[in-house]
Amino acid sequence: MITTSFFELFKIGPGPSSSHTVGPMRAAKIFRDICLAYFTQHPLDAHYKIRVELYGALAATGHGHGTHRAIVAGLYGQVPHTVNTDWLSTLLETPNVVYQLPFTDGKTIPFTEHDLFFDYSFNPYRHPNTMKMVLLHHYRPVLERVYYSVGGGFIEEESSAASLSTHKPTPKHVYYNMDTLLSLMEEQNLSIETVLMENEMALTNLSEPEILDQIGQIMTVMRQSVERGLKKEGILPGGLNVHRRAKGMFEKAQQHEQHKRWAEALFARLNAYALATSEENAAGQMVVTAPTNGAAGIIPACLEYLRNDCLVPDKTLKYGLLVAAMIGFIIKNNASISGAELGCMAEVGSASSMAAALFSYCNGGDIHQINIAAEIALEHHLGMTCDPIKGLVQIPCIERNANGAIKAYNAYLLAAGRLGIGKPVISFDQVVEVMRQTGLDLSHKYKETATGGLATSFGWGNMPGS
Repeated sequence: MITTSFFELFKIGPGPSSSHTVGPMRAAKIFRDICLAYFTQHPLDAHYKIRVELYGALAATGHGHGTHRAIVAGLYGQVPHTVNTDWLSTLLETPNVVYQLPFTDGKTIPFTEHDLFFDYSFNPYRHPNTMKMVLLHHYRPVLERVYYSVGGGFIEEESSAASLSTHKPTPKHVYYNMDTLLSLMEEQNLSIETVLMENEMALTNLSEPEILDQIGQIMTVMRQSVERGLKKEGILPGGLNVHRRAKGMFEKAQQHEQHKRWAEALFARLNAYALATSEENAAGQMVVTAPTNGAAGIIPACLEYLRNDCLVPDKTLKYGLLVAAMIGFIIKNNASISGAELGCMAEVGSASSMAAALFSYCNGGDIHQINIAAEIALEHHLGMTCDPIKGLVQIPCIERNANGAIKAYNAYLLAAGRLGIGKPVISFDQVVEVMRQTGLDLSHKYKETATGGLATSFGWGNMPGS
C-alpha cells in the first residue's frame, strides 16, 4: 500500500544530496532527541561522547556530498528546511575544531572530526547508505542506533524496514502500483485529482486549500532556486573547476528567440532552468528533493517552462505536481529513488518520469496518457549509473538534470502522439520492475561510490588518464 505523502517526497533542504545531506541531518537530529530523552534520566557530565560511523556509499562519497557537515548540523539540533546554508558550509572546514554540541541545562558534549569514522571496508548492514550513531559514557556505549538513508531524505532504522514515521494514517484510496490505481479509478469512477487529493487529506489531516497552499510553498522554493541560479556566475565549490552555465544558457535561449529558432530556444530554456537549480544544489543551497537532490533540477525546470512559457494556471501546476508525486510514490514503493541502491536511473530517471507526467497533465492529458508519458521517460533511463566524479554532485549530475528535463518533454510528446493506437506493449509497472532488477544487477561501483565509471575516468581515480 502506498502511504507516502506529497510532503514526504518533496522536502526543502540544502544540497548537494538528499541521501547524503538531508537524510543524515535528519537522522542526527533524531539521535540527538533520543539523547535528550536519555539525559532526563541520567545526568549529563563531562564523560559523555558521541561517535558516528559511516558505511557504504555514505563513507565512499560522504566528504564530497557534505555528509560530515550535515551530521554535525543535525547533532546541533538543526533540520534541513531551516538550516543556515552559509553556516553549514563552514562546518569541519578547519582541522581540529572542537564543536560544543548543546544539550540539556546548558551542558554540552564536545565533538570533533575524529568522532566521525568513514569506514571504507566491508559494509555489514543491509543498506548501502548506513550510519551508526553511538552515545558513550566513559567510553562505554549507552545508546546506539543504526539508520539507513534510503533516498530522497527518507530515513529508516535498522530495527525496522519501515520509515521512522509512527502511527501513519491510512490513505482513503488504496493502490500499490499503476495497474491497481487505474483499476481503482475505473471501478469507482474517480478522477486522478480526487484520488490524490483525498489521499493527501487523509495522510496529512489537512484541508484541500491547506494542501494546495503548502504545495505552493514548495513550488516557491523551486522557483527561487531557478531564479537564483539564472543570475549567478563563477566556479562551483569542490575543486573540479566546474563553471556555472545556467545564466549563459538562458542568454543563448533569448538569442535563439530573436532569430526565431524556436526549437533551439525551447531546449535552451529548459536546459537553463535545469542547470540553474542543479548548480544551486551543487553549491549547497536550498532546493527541493524532487524526488532527490541529485535530480532536483528537473521538475523545477519543467514547472518554470509551463508557468512562464506556456502560461499554465497556478492551480493546474499544483495538481500537476501532485500527479508527478504519484509517479514518484509508485517508483519508491516498488523499486527505489536512491542512487546508492539502483544507480542514477532511480534518481534522474524517476525525476524525468515524474516530470513527463507533469507535462502530460498540464497539457490536458488523461491518466492513460500520463501513464504512457511516465513509462517512456523512465524506460529511456534504464541502466544509468551513478558515478559522480570526486563524489560531488556536479559531473555528470548537473548535465544529467538538463537532459532529464528534455527527455521528460519528449516523452510527453511521444505519449500524446500515441492517441488512438491502443495500449503500449510495455506498461509503466513493468518498466519500474525492470529498473529494480537492473539496479540490483549493477555493480556497487556504479551506485554512488565513486569507484567506477566516470568517477575514475577523468583525473580522479585509478583508470588510465587519471
